[in-house]
Amino acid sequence: MNPHLDILRIMLKFADEMAKQCTDMDDALRLINQRLRKLEKSDSEKTEEIGRLNRIITRKDKEIHSLKAELATTRKELSEAKARITELEGDDGEDGSSYGPGKPEKNSSNSSVPPSQESIAAREKRRTRSLRKPSGKPSGGQPGHKGSTLQTVGTPDRIVMHKPHYCKCCGRPLDGIGYRKIRKTQIMDIRFVMETTEDQYYEKVCECGAVNNCDAPNCRIKYGDNIRALVTYLNVVQCIPFKRIAELISDLSGRRISEGTVQNILKKTGAKSDGAYEEIRQRIERAPVVGADETGAAVGRQLHWNWIFQTDALTYVYQMKSRGMEAIDSKFPKGLPNATLVTDRHKSYFKMNVRDHQVCLAHLLRNAEYLNELDTKQEWSRRFIQLISHAIDLRRAGNITKRKIKTLKTKMKKLLGESLTHLNGEFESFKKGILKVENYLFTFLTNPHVPYDNNASERGVRKIKIKQKVSGCFRTDGGADDFAKLHSIAETAMKNGNSKFNAILAVVKQ
Repeated sequence: MNPHLDILRIMLKFADEMAKQCTDMDDALRLINQRLRKLEKSDSEKTEEIGRLNRIITRKDKEIHSLKAELATTRKELSEAKARITELEGDDGEDGSSYGPGKPEKNSSNSSVPPSQESIAAREKRRTRSLRKPSGKPSGGQPGHKGSTLQTVGTPDRIVMHKPHYCKCCGRPLDGIGYRKIRKTQIMDIRFVMETTEDQYYEKVCECGAVNNCDAPNCRIKYGDNIRALVTYLNVVQCIPFKRIAELISDLSGRRISEGTVQNILKKTGAKSDGAYEEIRQRIERAPVVGADETGAAVGRQLHWNWIFQTDALTYVYQMKSRGMEAIDSKFPKGLPNATLVTDRHKSYFKMNVRDHQVCLAHLLRNAEYLNELDTKQEWSRRFIQLISHAIDLRRAGNITKRKIKTLKTKMKKLLGESLTHLNGEFESFKKGILKVENYLFTFLTNPHVPYDNNASERGVRKIKIKQKVSGCFRTDGGADDFAKLHSIAETAMKNGNSKFNAILAVVKQ
């Protein structure tokens, strides 16, 4: 055998094996490259997904931050609102604490909370419960009560005659046959007609050559006094908003009137009322007994205060931003030197220059009733109510003597001297408030013209709340001032037995 040939065969075999291995390596490298490309694509897609998720996370972080800021603002506003409610519901010097766990709910029967802010449960409770003692009399009109009914008039505005025209028996016409009246019925009704009057103005030339003209207003057309008074009456007395007044007059008369016209009428009527308004203020300044109160009302976006100073015959209402002495001094800089002032325990009233004070006992009885509900086992607040109620009963019966007044004051002094530290803290707070006005609890017993409550003043400012509920806030200071002036004139007219509409009409005609 040839050794070189064997070596050659071996080398060829080795070369074939090497070629085969190279082919296998190429295939392996191709597979590796394919896997690498897939991995790169997958990595790119994951990178894009991570970027998308990061963007979502960033957006959500911003939303969470914005919501946290909004929540913080809402909590702050809620806290301020609660504080404001507490301020508005409480009278300075009175116990204005809110109810909480273990405490009875405050309502109009046991605090100064108005009925409009009571819960449904409190309203139902008040409906079936009253601080008034039952009289034992049946409900309705009492024996001797003078009733009233619709009365006929002697001269009717129009007469309609109803006569038979044919015989019911034979059918013959009844023309020319005499008749007699067997019955009359008067029907009272209202006609809604807008009447147009044309005033024509002429001139005359005298023989001397002078031209004489009648004084004529510089306008083509205008609304008359009656419709101006009606618009004012509907807004001030009935508290109807501008839009509804315009709709009412348009529906009844068939003539369109705009809200702007309503506003202008009120503005002009308010300007004409200044003289009568100032006269009311001056008379109250000289009055011997005056009641006063205040209530909040929104003007634009600000809280203003409507003040009332009133007597049995006069009502004077005005509005200011201030709830302190600044508001009082703006109208009564010298105070009310001749007056016994009947008020709640708002501290500004006790800084005024007045002859004497009487605090509203109705307020105190309501606050003491809350203490009864707060602790049903104690007797202190019940004794306080009994003492105040006894003083009121003496006044109603007219059975007042100096000795009885002295006894009442002695018992009250002893009651207020008792320690209440073993009771709820609100008892001690209530007692401290009473001690500040102790000298003004029984003024009404020595002066028969002084009432023991301030209900008349509260009734006078209630119209402000009605106006606010029906129409919302006053838009301008001027609108709020005009309402106060015209409300004062209308209420003063009513107290003197006169028509509110006629009083407003008299102002319009000036």
